[in-house]
Amino acid sequence: MSIKIFADAASNLFQSILKRKELEIHVMNMHLTIGDREYNCYDDEIDIDEFSHIYYSEMKEGKKVRTSLVGPGDYLEAFEKEVSVGNQIICFTMAKGISGTYNSACLAKDEINEKYEKEMVYVVDSMTAGLGEGLQAIHAAELVKKGTTFEELKQECEEFKYDVRSEFTVDNIKYLLSTGRVNKLLSRFINLVKVKILLKNNENSKIAFAGSTIGRKTSIKKLAKMVLEKIDHKREQIVYITHCDCIEDAKKLKALLEEGNVKNIETYAYDLISGAHIGPDSLAVFYVAKKKKQK
Repeated sequence: MSIKIFADAASNLFQSILKRKELEIHVMNMHLTIGDREYNCYDDEIDIDEFSHIYYSEMKEGKKVRTSLVGPGDYLEAFEKEVSVGNQIICFTMAKGISGTYNSACLAKDEINEKYEKEMVYVVDSMTAGLGEGLQAIHAAELVKKGTTFEELKQECEEFKYDVRSEFTVDNIKYLLSTGRVNKLLSRFINLVKVKILLKNNENSKIAFAGSTIGRKTSIKKLAKMVLEKIDHKREQIVYITHCDCIEDAKKLKALLEEGNVKNIETYAYDLISGAHIGPDSLAVFYVAKKKKQK
């Protein structure tokens, strides 16, 4: 019997990343639709960097994007496949405050655990998305390699998620407002073109306001400052930067973090599911903070 780690497609864990890190994480697929075309987010035939450019360009042109959540039946089928051969599962989902995927996973978990009369599946609300969720799944997969028990892993995952920070700046708040994923009070910024909004995840599994600046360059500097003030420099960790088709801005953020003595940084295209809700030219950073509780 072994422990299997699951995540959903909002985790930013493309197969290319998992192969490079030599990690076994089962990523539950999600689909997205642009206009009348549907795509599988984790299709290995898609060049993610090239596709991201097309994807966000079409969003700028006004094409409607729709994304799917993972249904309970999908989770049930995937969980059953592992549990039937004796494996236990730790499953990470994007924040329950912004998606129904967590509830889907819990419905499947309850059915499996009742059927086997034992806790075979445990679901973790990551309280975030993108590589904030992915970072947690990676941490769990690495602990599995070290022989951590199921009970130990459950406790560690619930504690570690409070250490993970997800902070980002969006170029245009209209995408988040249109999905209802941020407080409507932020609508006061929608027509202020030069004002750039900074956001973060919080303990309520919601997207929270983290500040505002005048101009894109200043917003990137403030994002770097937030990281450098909160990051746990004592911990050996990888800081992840992801971008919605704005690689040059990602490079600027990386340079600012390196100037602040953050050495281990990886940069990727932002995951397509949550990227659909924050919009083109958004820039995010994910890392482990000094304190356990986010403020």
